[in-house]
Amino acid sequence: MEPNFVQAGDVKLQCYKHGHGEEKVVLVHGYVSSARIWRLTVEQMDPERFSVVALSNRGAGDSDCASATGAFGEEAYTVETFAQDLHNAVEALGLNGFNLVGHSMGGATVAQYALAHQDRLKSLVMLNSAPLQGRDLPADWDEPIKEQFRTGALPQGDMGFQAPHVTEEFKSYVMEDIGRNPIERALAGRPSMSRLRLRARLNEIRVPTLVVGGDRDDTVGIDNILADYLALPEMTRSLHIYHGVGHSPNVEVPESFAGLLGRFVG
Repeated sequence: MEPNFVQAGDVKLQCYKHGHGEEKVVLVHGYVSSARIWRLTVEQMDPERFSVVALSNRGAGDSDCASATGAFGEEAYTVETFAQDLHNAVEALGLNGFNLVGHSMGGATVAQYALAHQDRLKSLVMLNSAPLQGRDLPADWDEPIKEQFRTGALPQGDMGFQAPHVTEEFKSYVMEDIGRNPIERALAGRPSMSRLRLRARLNEIRVPTLVVGGDRDDTVGIDNILADYLALPEMTRSLHIYHGVGHSPNVEVPESFAGLLGRFVG
């Protein structure tokens, strides 16, 4: 993937581009990762068919943390802010009629975007999306995050790294980006996801929508993945559940997911 930048409103976002085909695809990552998490999937996508843009949200990778006006804090790292940044980025890139894919918190981001701008989309894909009805946070949920930043430890989570094809080089690139997260981004993301109330509005989405999940996802849970799928209009929804796969099919089974994506957008 070729790194670049796009001015998205008052922040400059890092983006990776791949291919020059007519089928336009925009990829949005999750909670504490970056656009680099998509590399294994993108490598499986035919550059003659696809033009792919993978965006790093503000605070991720080499994207701006603070805005040009100096806004910096937890309010800058919510699903709503990321969706607005996404809109500003695709406007700046001149994209229309594109396929939008979001993973984990990125699934919530693309759903939020679609509810406001589905006229710009050809299709929508929610991959192991954060539960769109939100869920309560446990008491003292923020203490492990603060301790992680105090000690310099890296966050734990299912990023598909256990798959045998995942190289140490790939892991190091992804973890390098994760290690540069500002604490505000980590602290803002989970409350933002807990406040989500988008499930009741999913029936407003009229573009073809594919919901993808793994039956071993213990991050968002298969029950939430299925509940979000069932809230979509019956005539335009599709579902694919991987057996024996966890929270990150884009890393764990990238060849299969790229093939699934290619068949769906076709």
